[in-house]
Amino acid sequence: MKSESLNLFIMDANLSLFNQINSLSYWFLIESNYKSMVVLDAEKDTYFVNVKKGKQPLYTHCISHFSKKNKNFLKFELIAIVNSLLHIKDTIMSRRPESA
Repeated sequence: MKSESLNLFIMDANLSLFNQINSLSYWFLIESNYKSMVVLDAEKDTYFVNVKKGKQPLYTHCISHFSKKNKNFLKFELIAIVNSLLHIKDTIMSRRPESA
């Protein structure tokens, strides 16, 4: 695979991960009593994800030097965020009473 093609593949994969993070964040807001926040701050060059239940923080992750981050390392961090959010969602779902 050429370098340009590889970079496009990584960018597409990262875009997919961003979409998953945003979808999960939206799910927390709509389907649970958890609050979530996703912030891309261009001035501070950070990407921040936060999940709370009430005032209790459950998960926080901040990627510093976001625009300068190696694309493969960025992908690794985004996958970790997605996995953590999926784990929280699975925990919420497992605690819900089953419908008849």
